[in-house]
Amino acid sequence: VSSRRAPGQLLGVFDKLMPFELTRGQAEVCSEIEADLASGKPMHRLLQGEVGSGKTIVALRAVLAVAESGGQSAILAPTEVLAAQHFSGITETLGPDLTKELGVRLLTGSMPAKDRKQALLDMASGKCLLAIGTHALISDAVQFADLSLVVIDEQHRFGVNQREALKGKGVTVPHVLTMTATPIPRTLAVTVFGDMAVSS
Repeated sequence: VSSRRAPGQLLGVFDKLMPFELTRGQAEVCSEIEADLASGKPMHRLLQGEVGSGKTIVALRAVLAVAESGGQSAILAPTEVLAAQHFSGITETLGPDLTKELGVRLLTGSMPAKDRKQALLDMASGKCLLAIGTHALISDAVQFADLSLVVIDEQHRFGVNQREALKGKGVTVPHVLTMTATPIPRTLAVTVFGDMAVSS
């Protein structure tokens, strides 16, 4: 399992790489998430924003914050196309050095067996600090060394059982950040997802 890094080390590198400043909205949500991650209780937060509003950047900063203490993250996408888009977009945003440092891996059902095996090994050993995939991430073959954060894209496309199965891969209950481009009223969010903090 990877060694702990100095707090803010990976985030500092990432923030320098970013070709733009965070918007006020993004910065506020990042602060809310950082407070959740530091609270000692599992985060349960719904992040809503239109397509292109920077939800992925916000999620990536959470992934990096978790990775600094050696924790792993999984980003769950509803389709293979979306998972592949996330993978290419995220590795491009992170750049080659951070991508390598995080051992970013893609896991989908239609991957060649050799790539799949390598991804599974890296996830189980803790070498992969960020796994991006479809519900292939929920399959029994998948094991994590220390799954600390689960990011779910387009929450409404996954059933409760699928979400719980992924959360169950953590040694302890992982933080959960859910992203949606479909605005969900707070009252409905509470009814459907239980007590969930909502960020827009």
